[in-house]
Amino acid sequence: MIAKTKQRALLVTLTNEPFQPVRLYYIIPDRSFVTRKLQTLACMVEVPHEGCWHWLFDAEAASLRFGAGGYDDVPKDRRPIILGRMRFPKAGGMTLQTNSIERAIAGARFFAPRLGSDVVAMRVRVVNRWFAADEGALDQLMATLDQDVTVIDPREADSLLRREFQGVRSRPDLERAVKEFLERRAQSEQDVPLVEDFPLYPEEETPDFRDLEATLKLRSVRAFEHWRGNTNLTLAGIIRRNVEDHMRTQGQMW
Repeated sequence: MIAKTKQRALLVTLTNEPFQPVRLYYIIPDRSFVTRKLQTLACMVEVPHEGCWHWLFDAEAASLRFGAGGYDDVPKDRRPIILGRMRFPKAGGMTLQTNSIERAIAGARFFAPRLGSDVVAMRVRVVNRWFAADEGALDQLMATLDQDVTVIDPREADSLLRREFQGVRSRPDLERAVKEFLERRAQSEQDVPLVEDFPLYPEEETPDFRDLEATLKLRSVRAFEHWRGNTNLTLAGIIRRNVEDHMRTQGQMW
């Protein structure tokens, strides 16, 4: 499905979100533990020739909404559409792959209570761009998830944050540290890579996956800005803009 602009046609899903591949990586007790639970869900169908399970927009998942679209907005002759694909790599664990950021967030929320606390989302991989409708077939575009991947080491990220916020003891100190950190990031002109694989922090995550939602939606905003031609705007710049807007509305602008 496509959404037209003056110059290009944006590739969007049948539920009207921009096409942006995402893959969640889970640790699991074992494959049989998960498959027993999947077999109880009418919205999950095993597809042996693809080596995966299809998460369908049907049954238990039919009440979900994405973008501007819900179940009733999908043409009857296309129902049920596939929301995601669940796989069990040979290396272990489980993955949930979706065509959009909204579906990835909804998937994390949908499966967490159904699979239980022993199944934990540990990493996420995302393609940090939107696509035009004429850029290729869907399977080719989904394959970009495994091309030129930049894997973020969680130890390096933890070390950086500890260094940046060492000694922070008060709200003014925190505001100053955040401001200086974002300014350095913006001035360095560093931005997220095209295909980014980074750790999640399940011990700090909320039941509704608020951190995952915020993290992925920031990348969606960046993809939108780049799509409309604002290619100099980095993720750090977007975060800084959001922080400044928040502080301004709170009457606490630096």
